[in-house]
Amino acid sequence: MNAPATSAQGISPQSRRHNEMRKQALAAHPALAKLSGPQPLTALALPVLLAVQWGIAWAVSGGGVLLVGITAFLVGQLVYHSAASLIHETCHKLVFRGPKAKLGFDLALEVILTSYGKQLIYQHQHVTSHHPFVGDYERDYEHEDICALQARQHVRRTHPILQHCLTALTLVLHALPLGFMLGDLVLPHLYAWASGRPVHDPKTRFTGTSPTGQSMRPFILVSLASNLALLAVFGPWALLYHIWSLSFFLGKLGVSNLGQSLSEHPGTDDVNPTRSTYGPINWILFNTGYHNEHHSFPNVAWTRLPTLRRTAPEVFCAISDKSYAAHWWAHVRQDFTASRRLKLHDTDQLQRCKGQDA
Repeated sequence: MNAPATSAQGISPQSRRHNEMRKQALAAHPALAKLSGPQPLTALALPVLLAVQWGIAWAVSGGGVLLVGITAFLVGQLVYHSAASLIHETCHKLVFRGPKAKLGFDLALEVILTSYGKQLIYQHQHVTSHHPFVGDYERDYEHEDICALQARQHVRRTHPILQHCLTALTLVLHALPLGFMLGDLVLPHLYAWASGRPVHDPKTRFTGTSPTGQSMRPFILVSLASNLALLAVFGPWALLYHIWSLSFFLGKLGVSNLGQSLSEHPGTDDVNPTRSTYGPINWILFNTGYHNEHHSFPNVAWTRLPTLRRTAPEVFCAISDKSYAAHWWAHVRQDFTASRRLKLHDTDQLQRCKGQDA
């Protein structure tokens, strides 16, 4: 097996472009250097989000599966997305810099997320894979597996009706509690059968560092305790609401989460590699929509990102052309288009994934 790419190859061209944008902004506006640093008051959002999520769980605890499912889709996944946005802050040490304070915040966040330690995996990958290598398929973990993408594109070209059926099946599976996990088990086999092509890249990619098992254990215990407490206090419907909210957030029906991912790095412009989304959605997502600003100034806390935009609009002028919901809808309508455009995606030479088109 080929060895994964490493940071020894240097940061990606898009990451270098963000460094240039930072230098350009600082040269024109030196006062922007004072914006760097954490914002400890962000921690006050934790009890609010916990009260909202558990309050909704209590409100639907006497209802049936239909009420729970609709509430999780319309409201729960957005609340979960809000809480998950705080992982983005803490992985850059923009809430607390000290290791003990940061650990305390992360464990408290786990009470809401119950990710069973997956937030630690995200933190590692986001800092060591995505930021330094944004736009590089070999080293940016956010890129979809190229073979899975090409298999889906092959089915869409050769059997469009079958692809529409597979798209519908994907949405049905992802509408179920923890259905995204079921989809991960079932769908690759169906695409391998339908396309006659491999659905996994044979080459190992660098996707960042990983947390140790020892560092994961406290998070797993907190997640388990939180789920058991929710079950004991509010009952099974409340726990189902929480799990279903998580499922929508992570799956193909995660309108805001998937839509945001689709909007951020289209990969079509080397001058402005990252797009920002402005507007009210940032009020509940802790300004993660200011994504172009964040990649250029990753040490600036969410509360100060709008200042970057106001001060240096000549630098931060790349705006997403659609809302998160519109990006999500276009993605679904086109049978799950690629979230990141690459030359590797566009080429007709498919030597990387065996089983080439005729």
